[in-house]
Amino acid sequence: MATSTAVHLQNRVLLAKIHFSICYNLMKSTLFSLVFSLLLFPVFSQGIKFEEGTFPQLVNLARQQHKLLMVEVYLNGCPHCAALAPVLQEKKVGDFFNPAFVSTKIEANSAISKELQQQKGITYPEFPLLFFFDANGQLIHQASPAERPNREEFIREVIKHGNEALTPSLRTGNYAARYAKGERGSEFLVNYGKYAKATKDVARQTQIGADLAKLLTKPADMESANGFYIISRLLNDFQNPMAKHFFANLPKYQKYNTSENPKAVKDAAEAIIYNTLYGARTNSLKSSEVVAMREAMVRLGNPAKVVAPRTLLKELEAHFREKNTPAATARFNEYRRIATMDFLDYSYIVRLFNEKATDNSYAPALAGWVTDGAKLFNPGNANHTKDKLADLHNECSKAYLKIGKKSEAKKAVQEALNIAKAAKINTKPYTDQLAKCN
Repeated sequence: MATSTAVHLQNRVLLAKIHFSICYNLMKSTLFSLVFSLLLFPVFSQGIKFEEGTFPQLVNLARQQHKLLMVEVYLNGCPHCAALAPVLQEKKVGDFFNPAFVSTKIEANSAISKELQQQKGITYPEFPLLFFFDANGQLIHQASPAERPNREEFIREVIKHGNEALTPSLRTGNYAARYAKGERGSEFLVNYGKYAKATKDVARQTQIGADLAKLLTKPADMESANGFYIISRLLNDFQNPMAKHFFANLPKYQKYNTSENPKAVKDAAEAIIYNTLYGARTNSLKSSEVVAMREAMVRLGNPAKVVAPRTLLKELEAHFREKNTPAATARFNEYRRIATMDFLDYSYIVRLFNEKATDNSYAPALAGWVTDGAKLFNPGNANHTKDKLADLHNECSKAYLKIGKKSEAKKAVQEALNIAKAAKINTKPYTDQLAKCN
């Protein structure tokens, strides 16, 4: 009996050990899984919670939660965007942003990004960008988080921009008021310039560029990394003093061409030229300015015949404003010698001269343009229509009539009328012109 009891106790002890071993191993397994999960997935559980949806849906969600909407715009392949991504998933950043903002992220070339740009009238001056919108979907703040030397500083940088979005007096939407009160610090002007560029306020961007040029007047300052940043990102006027220094000293800026962006200097120069040609002063440019920009593009390594079409119309328009039709005529004749022309090019230019020229000195040359243009007419080209061919000859008639050559004018419009009749298109413009030639 004693032996049986001893055996029974031994068995119970053994079973208890087995049970403890199983429970302990299970506990270790569960604990390991939990620790492993925390180690493997902290990014997805602690940082900013990004929502998906259309812009109106996200604005509505933010309104319901009594929050602001934050939109991160990133660009695939952008190293600065890649550097920011893990910072946005830091616990400190999530703890700050999630209670105050509904957040989303969009790729710059995505369909939702294009819709956002169209709906809000914004563009992207650089990447990455943070846009902040209020409960009505109005843009109130914009920020460009700068990379910092270590993670803690980068976290503080991102949270700083969030704090600014929450503080009305610090928002970029309040910059106009601060500017009106006389604020002109360099950091303020740079941020305001980026905001003006993003919101397509061309005139304001031009003025801010002029203000920055008053602060950076020494060659060393203009040629510094900060100077090149301003030149490449914010200047939109070829006549800005910093831009003038830049174009006069292009070799000194070649150090900013990197493996990441081997055409940084060329891109910056062409952006300034393009924004000048089509910016706030586009209708008041002098012909000498346009010529200088054309020559600058050639110095950048672009072939003259590639550059010429980019500036031709702006040169002609400037000559017409200056009442210098002979110069406009000479420029187009020069252009014809180096450029590859199309029938439609001649069609447009001939009409432009008839409408904009301030004297009739171009008329004899125009007849030759019409002859050359008509030779390029291609019935197989869907854009080369018979009505445009007829119009080309009609414009020739108008030019001849301006200089009193009625017989030549009548012959040209008769050609137009014949084309129109054969093509069975409206002949009234040509019969009306024919009546003027009699």
